[in-house]
Amino acid sequence: MAAESDAPERGAETEKLWNETGVDPVELHLGKDSGYTLRAYRMSDTLPGAKAESSEEPEEDEVEEEDDAEAEEAAVPEDEDAPEPDPADFTDEEPEEEADEEEDALDAEPEEVPVFLTRKGKLLVFREQAALVAYVKDNDDHDLAVIDEYADLQERVAADDIVCDENDVYELDLVVANLRGGQEGWEPELLIKAAEVGRDLGFALKNDSIVSALAPGSPLDDLDETFRVVVDGGLKGKFAKRRLKRNDSQQAAIAWRGVIAKINDHVEWR
Repeated sequence: MAAESDAPERGAETEKLWNETGVDPVELHLGKDSGYTLRAYRMSDTLPGAKAESSEEPEEDEVEEEDDAEAEEAAVPEDEDAPEPDPADFTDEEPEEEADEEEDALDAEPEEVPVFLTRKGKLLVFREQAALVAYVKDNDDHDLAVIDEYADLQERVAADDIVCDENDVYELDLVVANLRGGQEGWEPELLIKAAEVGRDLGFALKNDSIVSALAPGSPLDDLDETFRVVVDGGLKGKFAKRRLKRNDSQQAAIAWRGVIAKINDHVEWR
Protein backbone atom coordinates (compact mmCIF):
# COMPACT_ATOMS: atom_id res chain seq x y z
CA MET A 1 0.00 0.00 0.00
CA ALA A 2 1.31 3.44 -0.88
CA ALA A 3 2.18 5.82 1.93
CA GLU A 4 -0.54 8.30 2.76
CA SER A 5 1.62 11.21 1.55
CA ASP A 6 1.94 9.53 -1.87
CA ALA A 7 -1.77 8.79 -2.20
CA PRO A 8 -3.43 10.75 -5.02
CA GLU A 9 -5.95 13.38 -4.04
CA ARG A 10 -9.44 13.55 -5.48
CA GLY A 11 -10.16 16.35 -7.90
CA ALA A 12 -13.33 18.41 -7.78
CA GLU A 13 -14.98 16.45 -10.61
CA THR A 14 -14.17 13.14 -8.94
CA GLU A 15 -15.68 14.31 -5.66
CA LYS A 16 -18.75 15.49 -7.55
CA LEU A 17 -19.12 12.11 -9.28
CA TRP A 18 -19.08 10.07 -6.08
CA ASN A 19 -21.27 12.53 -4.19
CA GLU A 20 -23.92 12.67 -6.91
CA THR A 21 -24.06 8.91 -7.50
CA GLY A 22 -23.84 7.96 -3.83
CA VAL A 23 -21.20 5.34 -4.61
CA ASP A 24 -17.62 5.03 -3.32
CA PRO A 25 -14.58 3.12 -4.51
CA VAL A 26 -13.21 0.76 -1.87
CA GLU A 27 -9.67 -0.56 -1.58
CA LEU A 28 -9.26 -4.01 -0.04
CA HIS A 29 -6.02 -5.62 1.10
CA LEU A 30 -6.37 -9.37 1.57
CA GLY A 31 -3.17 -11.33 2.08
CA LYS A 32 -0.92 -11.08 -0.97
CA ASP A 33 -3.62 -9.50 -3.10
CA SER A 34 -5.18 -6.07 -3.06
CA GLY A 35 -7.59 -4.30 -5.34
CA TYR A 36 -10.63 -2.11 -5.83
CA THR A 37 -14.36 -2.56 -5.77
CA LEU A 38 -17.43 -0.33 -5.33
CA ARG A 39 -19.87 0.11 -2.47
CA ALA A 40 -23.04 2.11 -1.99
CA TYR A 41 -25.48 2.45 0.89
CA ARG A 42 -29.19 2.50 0.13
CA MET A 43 -32.41 2.22 2.10
CA SER A 44 -33.62 -1.37 2.07
CA ASP A 45 -37.08 -0.46 0.80
CA THR A 46 -35.59 1.06 -2.39
CA LEU A 47 -33.95 -2.19 -3.52
CA PRO A 48 -35.57 -4.92 -5.63
CA GLY A 49 -37.35 -7.60 -3.63
CA ALA A 50 -37.85 -5.32 -0.63
CA LYS A 51 -41.58 -4.97 -1.18
CA ALA A 52 -43.53 -8.20 -0.99
CA GLU A 53 -46.39 -8.64 -3.41
CA SER A 54 -49.52 -7.67 -1.50
CA SER A 55 -51.77 -9.69 -3.78
CA GLU A 56 -51.22 -12.00 -6.71
CA GLU A 57 -53.76 -12.92 -9.33
CA PRO A 58 -54.31 -16.68 -9.41
CA GLU A 59 -53.22 -18.42 -12.56
CA GLU A 60 -55.91 -19.48 -15.04
CA ASP A 61 -55.47 -23.20 -14.25
CA GLU A 62 -55.94 -22.49 -10.54
CA VAL A 63 -59.15 -20.56 -11.23
CA GLU A 64 -60.53 -23.41 -13.34
CA GLU A 65 -59.73 -25.97 -10.62
CA GLU A 66 -61.51 -23.85 -8.02
CA ASP A 67 -64.57 -23.50 -10.28
CA ASP A 68 -64.67 -27.28 -10.88
CA ALA A 69 -64.44 -27.96 -7.16
CA GLU A 70 -67.27 -25.55 -6.42
CA ALA A 71 -69.42 -27.15 -9.13
CA GLU A 72 -68.84 -30.66 -7.70
CA GLU A 73 -69.67 -29.44 -4.21
CA ALA A 74 -72.93 -27.89 -5.42
CA ALA A 75 -73.90 -31.14 -7.18
CA VAL A 76 -73.80 -33.18 -3.95
CA PRO A 77 -77.22 -33.16 -2.20
CA GLU A 78 -77.29 -32.02 1.38
CA ASP A 79 -77.78 -34.62 4.11
CA GLU A 80 -80.67 -33.34 6.21
CA ASP A 81 -79.69 -35.59 9.14
CA ALA A 82 -76.07 -34.39 9.20
CA PRO A 83 -75.03 -32.46 12.37
CA GLU A 84 -74.76 -28.71 12.18
CA PRO A 85 -71.17 -27.72 11.25
CA ASP A 86 -69.02 -25.87 13.74
CA PRO A 87 -68.57 -22.26 12.54
CA ALA A 88 -64.94 -22.44 13.70
CA ASP A 89 -64.29 -24.94 10.93
CA PHE A 90 -64.96 -22.26 8.36
CA THR A 91 -62.78 -19.44 9.68
CA ASP A 92 -60.41 -18.18 7.03
CA GLU A 93 -57.55 -17.53 9.42
CA GLU A 94 -53.88 -18.14 8.68
CA PRO A 95 -51.82 -20.25 11.06
CA GLU A 96 -50.83 -18.03 13.99
CA GLU A 97 -47.07 -18.39 13.39
CA GLU A 98 -47.31 -17.46 9.70
CA ALA A 99 -49.54 -14.49 10.47
CA ASP A 100 -47.04 -13.22 13.04
CA GLU A 101 -44.17 -13.54 10.57
CA GLU A 102 -46.04 -11.60 7.90
CA GLU A 103 -46.99 -8.90 10.41
CA ASP A 104 -43.35 -8.58 11.52
CA ALA A 105 -42.24 -8.23 7.90
CA LEU A 106 -44.77 -5.48 7.27
CA ASP A 107 -43.83 -3.67 10.48
CA ALA A 108 -40.07 -3.83 9.80
CA GLU A 109 -38.65 -0.36 9.37
CA PRO A 110 -36.51 0.31 6.29
CA GLU A 111 -32.81 0.49 7.09
CA GLU A 112 -29.66 1.56 5.31
CA VAL A 113 -27.86 -1.44 3.83
CA PRO A 114 -24.64 -1.90 1.84
CA VAL A 115 -24.65 -2.80 -1.84
CA PHE A 116 -21.37 -3.96 -3.39
CA LEU A 117 -20.13 -4.90 -6.82
CA THR A 118 -21.15 -8.51 -6.22
CA ARG A 119 -22.31 -11.15 -8.68
CA LYS A 120 -23.63 -14.64 -8.00
CA GLY A 121 -22.39 -14.57 -4.42
CA LYS A 122 -18.92 -13.28 -5.30
CA LEU A 123 -17.34 -9.92 -4.55
CA LEU A 124 -15.66 -8.59 -7.68
CA VAL A 125 -12.30 -7.01 -6.84
CA PHE A 126 -10.06 -5.51 -9.53
CA ARG A 127 -6.30 -5.21 -9.18
CA GLU A 128 -6.18 -2.18 -11.48
CA GLN A 129 -8.43 0.90 -11.50
CA ALA A 130 -8.74 0.78 -15.29
CA ALA A 131 -9.99 -2.81 -15.17
CA LEU A 132 -12.68 -1.85 -12.66
CA VAL A 133 -13.86 1.04 -14.82
CA ALA A 134 -13.91 -1.08 -17.98
CA TYR A 135 -16.07 -3.67 -16.25
CA VAL A 136 -18.52 -1.10 -14.90
CA LYS A 137 -18.95 0.53 -18.30
CA ASP A 138 -19.60 -2.77 -20.08
CA ASN A 139 -21.68 -4.70 -17.54
CA ASP A 140 -24.89 -4.39 -15.61
CA ASP A 141 -25.49 -8.02 -14.60
CA HIS A 142 -24.37 -7.57 -11.00
CA ASP A 143 -25.95 -6.43 -7.73
CA LEU A 144 -24.77 -2.82 -7.81
CA ALA A 145 -26.60 -2.24 -11.10
CA VAL A 146 -29.93 -2.14 -9.23
CA ILE A 147 -29.29 1.35 -7.84
CA ASP A 148 -30.96 4.20 -9.70
CA GLU A 149 -27.70 6.05 -10.31
CA TYR A 150 -25.87 3.18 -11.98
CA ALA A 151 -26.45 4.33 -15.57
CA ASP A 152 -25.10 7.77 -14.66
CA LEU A 153 -22.05 6.15 -13.05
CA GLN A 154 -21.42 4.02 -16.16
CA GLU A 155 -21.39 7.08 -18.36
CA ARG A 156 -19.22 9.33 -16.21
CA VAL A 157 -16.65 7.20 -14.35
CA ALA A 158 -13.01 7.10 -15.50
CA ALA A 159 -9.91 5.35 -14.19
CA ASP A 160 -8.68 8.57 -12.59
CA ASP A 161 -11.82 8.62 -10.45
CA ILE A 162 -10.90 5.41 -8.62
CA VAL A 163 -9.32 7.26 -5.72
CA CYS A 164 -10.37 5.94 -2.33
CA ASP A 165 -11.05 8.02 0.71
CA GLU A 166 -8.81 7.04 3.62
CA ASN A 167 -11.86 5.66 5.45
CA ASP A 168 -12.58 3.32 2.52
CA VAL A 169 -9.18 1.58 2.58
CA TYR A 170 -9.33 -1.68 4.52
CA GLU A 171 -6.10 -3.48 5.42
CA LEU A 172 -7.53 -6.84 6.40
CA ASP A 173 -4.13 -8.41 5.72
CA LEU A 174 -2.76 -6.69 8.87
CA VAL A 175 -5.55 -7.61 11.29
CA VAL A 176 -4.43 -11.06 12.47
CA ALA A 177 -0.78 -10.05 12.90
CA ASN A 178 -1.80 -6.95 14.83
CA LEU A 179 -3.99 -8.94 17.20
CA ARG A 180 -1.31 -11.54 17.79
CA GLY A 181 1.14 -8.82 18.72
CA GLY A 182 -0.61 -8.30 22.04
CA GLN A 183 -2.81 -5.59 23.51
CA GLU A 184 -0.08 -2.99 23.77
CA GLY A 185 0.39 -2.98 20.01
CA TRP A 186 -3.26 -3.15 18.98
CA GLU A 187 -4.37 -0.47 16.52
CA PRO A 188 -8.01 0.38 17.27
CA GLU A 189 -8.61 2.27 14.01
CA LEU A 190 -7.37 -0.66 11.92
CA LEU A 191 -9.58 -3.14 13.79
CA ILE A 192 -12.67 -0.89 13.86
CA LYS A 193 -12.50 -0.48 10.08
CA ALA A 194 -12.06 -4.23 9.65
CA ALA A 195 -15.24 -4.88 11.63
CA GLU A 196 -17.09 -2.26 9.59
CA VAL A 197 -16.26 -3.76 6.21
CA GLY A 198 -16.67 -7.29 7.57
CA ARG A 199 -20.28 -6.59 8.59
CA ASP A 200 -20.99 -4.93 5.25
CA LEU A 201 -19.58 -7.83 3.27
CA GLY A 202 -21.31 -10.43 5.42
CA PHE A 203 -24.65 -8.77 4.68
CA ALA A 204 -23.99 -8.15 0.97
CA LEU A 205 -22.71 -11.69 0.39
CA LYS A 206 -25.52 -13.20 2.51
CA ASN A 207 -22.93 -15.17 4.47
CA ASP A 208 -24.44 -16.12 7.83
CA SER A 209 -21.07 -17.20 9.27
CA ILE A 210 -19.56 -13.75 8.75
CA VAL A 211 -22.71 -12.01 9.96
CA SER A 212 -22.93 -14.06 13.17
CA ALA A 213 -19.20 -13.68 13.92
CA LEU A 214 -19.61 -9.88 14.00
CA ALA A 215 -23.21 -9.71 15.25
CA PRO A 216 -24.16 -7.74 18.38
CA GLY A 217 -23.12 -9.64 21.48
CA SER A 218 -20.45 -11.70 19.74
CA PRO A 219 -16.86 -11.60 21.12
CA LEU A 220 -15.60 -9.73 18.05
CA ASP A 221 -18.42 -7.19 18.32
CA ASP A 222 -17.69 -6.65 22.03
CA LEU A 223 -14.04 -6.11 21.14
CA ASP A 224 -15.02 -3.65 18.41
CA GLU A 225 -17.23 -1.69 20.82
CA THR A 226 -14.36 -1.50 23.31
CA PHE A 227 -12.01 -0.17 20.64
CA ARG A 228 -14.53 2.53 19.76
CA VAL A 229 -14.68 3.65 23.39
CA VAL A 230 -10.88 3.75 23.53
CA VAL A 231 -10.77 5.93 20.41
CA ASP A 232 -13.36 8.30 21.90
CA GLY A 233 -11.01 8.78 24.86
CA GLY A 234 -11.88 10.37 28.17
CA LEU A 235 -12.54 8.51 31.39
CA LYS A 236 -14.56 5.82 29.62
CA GLY A 237 -11.61 5.31 27.28
CA LYS A 238 -9.30 4.62 30.22
CA PHE A 239 -11.68 2.01 31.59
CA ALA A 240 -11.99 0.51 28.11
CA LYS A 241 -8.22 0.08 27.91
CA ARG A 242 -8.40 -1.97 31.10
CA ARG A 243 -11.18 -4.05 29.59
CA LEU A 244 -8.99 -4.79 26.57
CA LYS A 245 -6.40 -6.44 28.83
CA ARG A 246 -8.96 -9.08 29.74
CA ASN A 247 -9.29 -10.16 26.11
CA ASP A 248 -7.45 -13.20 24.80
CA SER A 249 -5.40 -11.88 21.88
CA GLN A 250 -4.88 -15.34 20.41
CA GLN A 251 -8.58 -16.17 20.45
CA ALA A 252 -9.39 -12.82 18.85
CA ALA A 253 -6.79 -13.47 16.16
CA ILE A 254 -8.19 -16.94 15.46
CA ALA A 255 -11.73 -15.60 15.19
CA TRP A 256 -10.67 -12.83 12.81
CA ARG A 257 -8.61 -15.24 10.73
CA GLY A 258 -11.78 -17.27 10.20
CA VAL A 259 -13.77 -14.19 9.13
CA ILE A 260 -11.09 -13.07 6.69
CA ALA A 261 -10.82 -16.57 5.24
CA LYS A 262 -14.58 -16.61 4.57
CA ILE A 263 -14.36 -13.19 2.90
CA ASN A 264 -11.48 -14.45 0.76
CA ASP A 265 -13.58 -17.43 -0.28
CA HIS A 266 -16.13 -15.04 -1.76
CA VAL A 267 -13.71 -12.79 -3.64
CA GLU A 268 -13.33 -13.06 -7.38
CA TRP A 269 -10.12 -11.34 -8.42
CA ARG A 270 -10.12 -9.65 -11.79
